[in-house]
This record gives sequence, C-alpha cells and structure tokens, in this order.
Amino acid sequence: MCAGEYQSGSRRLSPAERAREMQRIEQECEREAQRERERRAQEEQAQQARAAALAARPLGVRLVEARCGVCHPSDYFESRGRTYLGWWATVLRMEVFNGARIEAGERVPIVAHLSNSHRATAARQAIESTLAALVVAAAGWLVVRRVRRR
Repeated sequence: MCAGEYQSGSRRLSPAERAREMQRIEQECEREAQRERERRAQEEQAQQARAAALAARPLGVRLVEARCGVCHPSDYFESRGRTYLGWWATVLRMEVFNGARIEAGERVPIVAHLSNSHRATAARQAIESTLAALVVAAAGWLVVRRVRRR
C-alpha cells in the first residue's frame, strides 16, 4: 500500500471555505446546546410539577405511601377494609411485631386515611366490635380478679 491510499478523496478546502465550514459547525453546536438547555428546562419544570402534585396530596395519603409502601404494594389495602379501631390495631401491630417506623404523630393521620378510604363491611364491623368488647371484658375481669386477691 502506498501513502496515497490513506488520503481522503475529497478536495482540500480553501481558507474561506474552511472558515465558513467552521462557522457552520459552531452554529450547529450552539443550536444543539440550546435545544439541550430547553429540554433540561422542560424536564425541570415537569419534575417540579410532579413534586408539587405529590406534596398537595393529603397527609394521610403521603404517610401511607411513605411508611406502609415500604413493604406493601399500592393496591394491598384495596381488599382489606377495617374499622378505625381495626386499622389502629393493625398499625400498632406493624410497629410492634414488624418493626414499622411510625412516629406517634403519624399514627392518627395514617389510621384516619385507611379507615376512610378502606372501610369495613358490616360483617367485619360486627366482628371487630365483638372482639373489642371481648378484649375489654377480659381486661376488666383480670383487673377485678387481681384486686380481689389483695
């Protein structure tokens, strides 16, 4: 192979042509940079709009997603209706036995949201009320029994 085979087949540019070509390339780079800045600005606006929409949701919804969504998928609660007391006991159980990190001030909004959006059926309400009454009666019986022994 000779050195001529490595050379381009195109003609050499004159200094004026080279200057015009460099100017065209610079303009093209500037247009591309401008498009990229516009794309980033639109992306930033969309991200801010999403953040504002998420922040505008009720506190209970945000807390359920932040605290319960760590372990449970978003559709987990759809088929699990409970009364206020049932959701309160469920949240307490998640804290005690499952190690859920829920602050004391967060429990009430979480339970309120769950009990309002995922209500118990009439049968479930009757069962939960009966169980609550049995727990209170058993606790009262234990207290009375302990007092009588003294």
